[in-house]
Amino acid sequence: MKITEKLLKQVVTETLKRTGHITEGFAMEKDFKKGMSVTWNSLEKVIKTTKTGRKKVDYERITHEGVITDDCSFTADRASCEPGLVVVKDIDGNSRTVAITELTPV
Repeated sequence: MKITEKLLKQVVTETLKRTGHITEGFAMEKDFKKGMSVTWNSLEKVIKTTKTGRKKVDYERITHEGVITDDCSFTADRASCEPGLVVVKDIDGNSRTVAITELTPV
């Protein structure tokens, strides 16, 4: 995604209107390296039962933690991973492909 001056002004203006100040840093691909600890959120589908016994589908935000094991932007095979994605090994030992925009450094 190309960040234009117009888009950057819009993001800054909307953030200032909403919060009154800017406290969030914007991470870039170069800020994430192999072996770095990161966290990310995902929405998990949860089925809840109401008082009347009806089943209701809901979503909960789950925080995950892991370590970057591979930077996909340097992968030679284009079919394996797109730029802007990294492979992260979570605490359980599972590998996941996560977008860099979802990651937060620990």
